[in-house]
Amino acid sequence: MAQNGAKGAGQTRVSPIKPRLRGASRLVQSRVHAGLRAATLNRRSALNSAAGLLAALLVLFFLALWLGGYLPAVKQNISDTKRNTLMSMGFTVDHIDVMGEGRLNEADVRAAVGIYPGDYFFAADLQRAQERTESLPWVDRAVVRRLWPNRIVVQLVETTPYAIYQQQGVLHLTDLDGALVAPLDADTARLPEGLRVFTGPHAAEHAADITRVVQSQPRIWAQTTALTRHASGRWDLHLQSGLLLRLRHGHEARSLQQFAQLSPEQAAQYAVVDLRLADRITLTPIEPTTT
Repeated sequence: MAQNGAKGAGQTRVSPIKPRLRGASRLVQSRVHAGLRAATLNRRSALNSAAGLLAALLVLFFLALWLGGYLPAVKQNISDTKRNTLMSMGFTVDHIDVMGEGRLNEADVRAAVGIYPGDYFFAADLQRAQERTESLPWVDRAVVRRLWPNRIVVQLVETTPYAIYQQQGVLHLTDLDGALVAPLDADTARLPEGLRVFTGPHAAEHAADITRVVQSQPRIWAQTTALTRHASGRWDLHLQSGLLLRLRHGHEARSLQQFAQLSPEQAAQYAVVDLRLADRITLTPIEPTTT
């Protein structure tokens, strides 16, 4: 009896009903999960169908606008609405600052920029304003930029005159590259000192080249008032004393060296010093004045 009691205490009774309950529970859970998955798939399918239908309606809507010619008007209305909204919020041009002008009239610069107070700040065409400003006389470079929140700034770099070019009897100021800057007027107080006059075919374009050659002889350059270029490309120098110095084409530096060997007293006796030939110098004396 004691042995049977001890044996009974060490064993676990298993009800024959519990395994069946466990299987039923698993079956119910699997069916619930299957139902949830089916419901999720149905929702996704419904959402996908709705999205596809909405996309198709949108495509048909824009197609109808395009075929009816209304799409540009719709775009314009949207743009106008955005523009008006931003302008009502204060995004307008209130100030236009012009910096760097000297010889230019500020009113002319503002007219060339073409941006005015009250204009829509983000619609200002800066590229066009820059191109128009750089087309003005005296303007070498221009920078037009927005300055948040309501200011347009125009910065100018004016052209530095390099020479005076006589064309058909009219004097023009030119830049280093020979481009015409502006006609020479009576207001020469602000011009650089020592501008020389260049005459003849394409003299302005070649002014910088001949200037470098003549400046290699500082004494001659200091006396030079005008330089004439001939159609052949040959140059003549006109000195302060009235002397005409004719240089040999392609050998201008050598011609100047030959002339520099003459003393100022000797050079003062001649009206023309002709250096066009390699083996000789032709001197034309000053004609005596009659009293």
